[in-house]
Formats: sequence, C-alpha cells, structure tokens
Amino acid sequence: MRHNDLFKHGLTLLTASAAVAGAAAAETLAPPDYRPWTVGIEAGTDGIFGGDLWWRFCDHLGARVGADYGWGDWDHVGIAGIDYHAKLQLLSEPLTLDLYPWKTHSFHVSVGALLNQNEVTGGADRSGTLTIDGHPLPLRRDGELSMKIQQQPVNPYLSIGGNFFYFDSAHHWAVGGELGVAYTGEADVSQTWTGVHDRVTAAALHLAKRHLEDYAGQFEWWPVAKLSLSYSF
Repeated sequence: MRHNDLFKHGLTLLTASAAVAGAAAAETLAPPDYRPWTVGIEAGTDGIFGGDLWWRFCDHLGARVGADYGWGDWDHVGIAGIDYHAKLQLLSEPLTLDLYPWKTHSFHVSVGALLNQNEVTGGADRSGTLTIDGHPLPLRRDGELSMKIQQQPVNPYLSIGGNFFYFDSAHHWAVGGELGVAYTGEADVSQTWTGVHDRVTAAALHLAKRHLEDYAGQFEWWPVAKLSLSYSF
C-alpha cells in the first residue's frame, strides 16, 4: 500500500472515530427523559414560603411531600361584622401521588391529602361599646370577646403542575408552578366572652358566633396556586 493510501485510510479512521465520539458526547449531554428526584422552594396561597421533595419512581408515577408556612398580624380587621386584632397562621403539608401522562414531560396531576393547621385568632377591638345586630356589649366595662377559626386537620387535595422552563440544557434547574384546590370542610369555630352573661349578652354572642361560622364557611374550598424554583437530580 502506498503512503498516500495509508494516509487516506488513516484519515478516514480518524474522521469516523471523531464522528462516533461526537455522537457519544452529544448523547451524554442530552437530558434524560426525566430525573427521579427533585427538591424545590415555593411560595403561594398555602404560605409565604415552603418546600417540596418529589420522587418520580417510574415513567408515569411519583410521590411528593412538602410543607408551607405563612403568617399575618393585623389591627382593625372586619370579620363577620366585628373589628378584631387578628392573627393568621398558614401551616400545611401536602402528601400526594403524582401521575405523569407523558414520560418525557414534567406535567403531572397530583392527588392526595393536605395536613392542615391553618387558623385565625383574634380579640375584638376595645373601642367602648360593641354592637352585634343591635345588641350592645360594653367591652371596656364588662369583658372581652375573642374568637378562633381552625380548619379541618386532613383535607382532600387535587392539583396540576409542572415546569415552565429550565435554566440549563441538562434540565437540572427549573421554574414551575401548581394550580389546584383542597377541600377543608366545616371549620371549627370557637368564641370566648369574659364578661357578664345575661340574656341580652347571650343572644348577641349567639348571633356573633353564627356570623363567624358563616364567614368561615367561605373557605371550605381552599385555592392552591404556587410558583417554585427546583433542582432535579
């Protein structure tokens, strides 16, 4: 074999080897169909901040555990016709089974339970005389009115979610979101009055509690809307 032929043969082998190596490198750099583990931080209607751990244990199924927390503290908040100094606690933990319709997509449907410790507490503003449906309660002279609303501790939970976009070609870092609802049921409402319990006061307090129960009933269906930043591996 002549030198030119040897050179051409060697060049062909080198070109073929480079092509194979390039294809292997491209295959290595391409993201997988999905990554089994994801951790994330989030904020939304369940709390000011929170976090989740996702485990996609097969092509179309996964599981998730999370926690969300938020709080608030306000003066002169009108609740059921009475002004309160009110404190809000949002604390919940979703536990879900996740269905992935498409193997290569992060979109999923989540079904499970929300462990719920949400509550509102408050004391009526001490502004002289409190009037409930025409019945006066002289707070400064007589007593104090306080209330508490607690949601049911375990709620059915349904949502959809997924990633909006990835920051890197390997699909590690992503921004995503979730929309859904939790059925919180009938809230536990309590009311305390430290003053004199005469007939007029008892009637007024009964009406005040009924109004408070009606107010709490507005939140039997708790909306879920979240934005998240996550890392998958």
